[in-house]
Amino acid sequence: MFINSGRKINIRQFKNLLFLVLFFGIQGISAQQTQKLNPQLVRGNLIQEVRIYIISDSLQEITNEKELDDFYNAFFIKPGTTFNPLTTDMAIGRMIQEENVKNAYYEIFDAQIGSASINGSLALRIYVEMQEPNDVPLKGKGILFSKKLQDFPLLYESGQTQLKFLVNGSVGIYNDENALFGHGAEFGQGNPIADNPAEKGNRFWLETSIEPGFSAISKLGNSKIYLYGEISAVISARNTTDIYSSGSDAFFDVERLYAGFLIPGIGKNKDITINGAYGRNFFQLNDGFLISRLSGSSNAGPRSNLYSSSRTTFQKNGSLNVQWDKFRLSGAFLEPEELFKDLQINTNYLVGSFDYNDNKNLDIGISYIGVTGGKATYATPSESIQKKGMYIINPKLWLSDIATSGTFFKSEFAYQSHSSENMQTYAWYAGLGYRFKNLKTTPSVYYRYAFMQGDDPTTETYERFDPILTGGLGNWVQGLNYRKVAGNGNITSHRIEVSSWITGTMALSLDYFYLRANQANNLGALPPIAQLKNKELGHEATITLKGLIADHFTLLGIVSYAIPGAGLKSAFIDSTPNWLTAQLAIFINY
Repeated sequence: MFINSGRKINIRQFKNLLFLVLFFGIQGISAQQTQKLNPQLVRGNLIQEVRIYIISDSLQEITNEKELDDFYNAFFIKPGTTFNPLTTDMAIGRMIQEENVKNAYYEIFDAQIGSASINGSLALRIYVEMQEPNDVPLKGKGILFSKKLQDFPLLYESGQTQLKFLVNGSVGIYNDENALFGHGAEFGQGNPIADNPAEKGNRFWLETSIEPGFSAISKLGNSKIYLYGEISAVISARNTTDIYSSGSDAFFDVERLYAGFLIPGIGKNKDITINGAYGRNFFQLNDGFLISRLSGSSNAGPRSNLYSSSRTTFQKNGSLNVQWDKFRLSGAFLEPEELFKDLQINTNYLVGSFDYNDNKNLDIGISYIGVTGGKATYATPSESIQKKGMYIINPKLWLSDIATSGTFFKSEFAYQSHSSENMQTYAWYAGLGYRFKNLKTTPSVYYRYAFMQGDDPTTETYERFDPILTGGLGNWVQGLNYRKVAGNGNITSHRIEVSSWITGTMALSLDYFYLRANQANNLGALPPIAQLKNKELGHEATITLKGLIADHFTLLGIVSYAIPGAGLKSAFIDSTPNWLTAQLAIFINY
């Protein structure tokens, strides 16, 4: 056993509200170095590292390689895997059933690599409390076991089975001044949801959502096989016009609906785990450079959650993952959920990855992404080409806490080509940062250069890089406002981020982006900037306050200010004002 081994408000008032939120957050600076996150909010993110602590007479971390391996093999929680609260809770439940174990629990933190983004990599800390001589062993818990409502959302849990309610939701207020740089009509051309796009001036609206559901996992008899699944539905609503769509709206649909199996402890050394699932489920590749879990579904227009993004599951997601020691081989079939049923293009993707994570400071791997179906096309200067047949080869190298110095490095390269069309392009990024891990609030500074090639119209080869399903607030949304008009293709960007955990659960960060086009030919972008007279797109600075304000409640406050560059200004005859967005939302996750 491992233990032994339409209504407008004054923009100034809204800015003052956001200022107060940020100010009082800053006053909460404490001596804690932890950065606790809500498990449900980061479901689907990559587990970068795992730490295990034994609570007996004192708190002691397990560092022995043999004990760590025994733990991973027994409880199927390993670095390099995707975080799922359902299977993690089941593993914790099994620990509690172990001899000499009184209790066990876990906490999720931002990993010490990269920034505190909404879809960044995670650090998992597991705490195992040992029994004292007079302790009574805990045999089960949950509402059905204890008959106590304070055990919500847990219905029942033992070492074999867990049944649980799911309750997620959000409420947010949003205010944009000069959204779409005051040229919504031009940027909204051909957009089916843009029936009232923003012009110069102010827009204020509210969004809300609620997602009830159930999750279950159970061991199959005396075998090593676990069966699991989740089902939920989302009701989302908007009270008035947002920056694209007019009037109030509400929408109801299924969100999670999938089933899976888990087989841990296979092989001679019991160090192989197989995990597979199919249905409406979450998916993310690395930290969202090419495929983000926030891009699995659409939230605009009639779904009325343009900014709060309550829907993120892919409508089709079949995955199979094999974890062997520190290596991981994974594959997935994906089809995002589109907005309108009568305008479906049904683009689907095949993804395969091979990764190595040493749970210390090295995470290296290579992925293949192929478009296997759908009616999507690329616009070229002469004709369109089919997206079906496009593929990407994507190596990555992440280094954290290099030589225990607090320095970290992240880089990925993506070579993109086509099996039947004359297409060849590439993209890459390299980021270097430093985390002051010995300071009370563990501040960090990070610089990243990213390049996504544009198409040179004088060559026969199509060269505009397609970032497919990139995204993620605070990471691969390269400018919160700019993303809505410039996208991510044909862009070179400089990013500087300074961030700090001002309390044990609240992070404050400042991001600055400077964006340029790689080519003046910008065909494939929105109509007003399909051909640029100047490659300078512009600047954007964002202040973000994010973190737990109480158990199960996460606050997200954002102020972002975008300044148009010469390339954007020259696309319009009249003035192009700066774009300010101010947002405040609370997310509920059980």
